[in-house]
Amino acid sequence: MIKFFRKIRQNLLSEGKTGKYLKYAIGEIILVVIGILIALSINNWNDNQKKIKQETTHLQNVKNDLKAQIKTLDKYIDFQNLIIEDSKNIIHHYENNGGFNKMDSIYPMLNDLIVRTTFINKNISLSEIINSSEINILKNKVLKRKLLEFNQSVLTFMNTTQNNNTNLIDLLIVPTLAKNSDYATYGYTDGMKNYLEKNGGRVNISYLKNDNLKNGLNQAFNDPKLSLELMNIVIIRYELASLQKVGNETLKEQAEDILIEITEELDD
Repeated sequence: MIKFFRKIRQNLLSEGKTGKYLKYAIGEIILVVIGILIALSINNWNDNQKKIKQETTHLQNVKNDLKAQIKTLDKYIDFQNLIIEDSKNIIHHYENNGGFNKMDSIYPMLNDLIVRTTFINKNISLSEIINSSEINILKNKVLKRKLLEFNQSVLTFMNTTQNNNTNLIDLLIVPTLAKNSDYATYGYTDGMKNYLEKNGGRVNISYLKNDNLKNGLNQAFNDPKLSLELMNIVIIRYELASLQKVGNETLKEQAEDILIEITEELDD
């Protein structure tokens, strides 16, 4: 093709048709420019289609992770409700009985308070696109901002949960209750057992049936100093569960809001 155009130009020059040559040369330049523009347009279109496909894939993956995270958050909320209800019942029992008396129904509730959950971040796809900067592919800037804020909220809450588990539950609450309650005889409440069985947790088996042990503990529980220590622990556990519940509910609301936006984005 190049040789063909070159031959035409040479013929025009050899025939002294300078005007026609210039017109032809200009026309040839225009054709070349048009060809380049068409090629660039095709490349841009291909790149744009590739980005649209990548964006769709990323949004679908994030959507699936958000659904999984919401299910997990529902489990956490159910768990915190169990702890809150146990704590309220223990406080109510203490106030209405003038101390710790008739403990058969209370020991399992105290034992429930040693259980905790570890927050699991299900948003792997979101973390990957943020770390790889591919989140910039998203055209919806509002959605992009919400995803970044949600990711930060999840990381902050996960770290807070881990710190609370270590510093409050593991180092403060569990040692006090393990020392002063009757886990070996009573185990957990039916509600906690059902929760653990449903979510793959280990359920304890009660071995001891010792009335002397129970009677001794009942007397010890009514020591003013020990009663105060235990009530402080119960109230701390109650407040911690309440805060965790609010945090889980807030994350769930964020996730559900983003899920709606992603669904609308994918449907457009």
